[in-house]
Amino acid sequence: MTLSSTAPPGDIRYWVEFGLKIIPLKQLLSGAAVEADTWLANYSASAVNDHFAENPRHRVGAVIPQGVIGFRATSVEFDGALTDFLRSLEAPPMLWLPSGSFYRLADGESINDWSTALPDGVQVVAPGDTILVPVGDKLDRGRFGKSLADLAIITLSVEEDGGIAGEAVPPAMELVDTPLANMSVRGSASSFEERALKMHPLLGNVAMLGQATVWYAPPNSGKTLIALALLLEAVRAGHVLAGNAYYLNADDNGNGIAEKSRLLDDAGVHTLIPGEKGFEPYMLAGQLDEMAAEDRCRGVVIIIDTIKKFVDLMEKRQTATFASSIRRFTQKGGTCLSLAHTRKNPSANGKAVYGGTTDLLEDSDAVYLLSEAVDVDATGEKVVKFESKKRRGGGAEEAYAFAANPESYDELLASVRLVDADQMERIVANAQVADDQTVVDMVRICMAEGIDKKMFLAVAVAERLKISRRAAVQVIERYEDHLWTYTVQARGAKVYRLAD
Repeated sequence: MTLSSTAPPGDIRYWVEFGLKIIPLKQLLSGAAVEADTWLANYSASAVNDHFAENPRHRVGAVIPQGVIGFRATSVEFDGALTDFLRSLEAPPMLWLPSGSFYRLADGESINDWSTALPDGVQVVAPGDTILVPVGDKLDRGRFGKSLADLAIITLSVEEDGGIAGEAVPPAMELVDTPLANMSVRGSASSFEERALKMHPLLGNVAMLGQATVWYAPPNSGKTLIALALLLEAVRAGHVLAGNAYYLNADDNGNGIAEKSRLLDDAGVHTLIPGEKGFEPYMLAGQLDEMAAEDRCRGVVIIIDTIKKFVDLMEKRQTATFASSIRRFTQKGGTCLSLAHTRKNPSANGKAVYGGTTDLLEDSDAVYLLSEAVDVDATGEKVVKFESKKRRGGGAEEAYAFAANPESYDELLASVRLVDADQMERIVANAQVADDQTVVDMVRICMAEGIDKKMFLAVAVAERLKISRRAAVQVIERYEDHLWTYTVQARGAKVYRLAD
């Protein structure tokens, strides 16, 4: 079966003629879909066209050529810094992409020179880096020039004395005595180094040691299940001492509390439940502050389920205060994973939206948005994809699968598994076939009734199944030369018949 390409050949040809060396990227997770050195060694326009014809699900990437430099913000909070920096160049880029704004370097300019001249939050996209380029509806050719030669040329203007052009000479300075000096930690670097934990993955690659991480997901999406499965795996692997792990279960019924408590008891992990043994959610922030003040955080792992039971996420000041307590805890060597809900109503484009204010998101080291990747009926498993919205070093986007209809929570927990990139592509492809089956069956029925011209066929299928004509056309085209064939008649009309 050949799936229809999401990258029109004309769009790929446009980028080749623009002067970029195209490279295929994996569909769902980052990384090239081919061995880069081999691909570039045998690079040609025909090789590019042949590859995407055979692998239509691959995304269209490009390798930044020598002599070209790009700039992008390290995260959304630095978009303003990037905008101000680009304005200071006074040379509008001829190539603006989501992956960066690109220029040509003046002769003799060095990437290293620019790297040291950038403001905080702005980074270089250097020659040899791989970027994603827009195709299809996302490609607006009118915004770009015709080739790399049209890119604006930029240069670092340097005065003869070595300073940047236009840079004012600083006034003579003198030491000022301030009350802040009494609170300075200057000279304490060694103690911070001893306290800091070497950053490495703790709960899969979606919660790093010593960081504050938040997972946003709809209710009953599997976030608690995956968190507990990864925690128990970390305990078994010796990455966490069971007695230093705490699961704060504030969002469960009696049966759920009993099941999870038994499993965690067997592993030696602590469970805290509101109303039991004097624990209440409002106490947590103060307890975190106390642990930080007394240096009792190093190696401690806390999972908060769910965070809305501990703080009103709609109340900005309260959320900021709670996030500050978590920050003090992680600064002293603790790790915190907060589970949070997305809003009931998605955004206008159908995407899930974080619940509450943005304070928790802004004050966390890493934020992931969890979503069901494919229909459960298509795989027999529920597959959940982690989409990174924020990362401060380390971490990765991953996907996890687990049984859709287990007989017990023990079986459900044991079924959690990591889905690698290649498996994910196969799962999505198989799910596509399952999603198409109803439409395929209706196409066959209509053909059997003598409806065989493409547009008449699409209209009949769309009306009977109450789907869009575009969706019907996509399925008809997707299975051409596989489930049915066609001949071109007068005026270009395509007439279909079922394959033998």
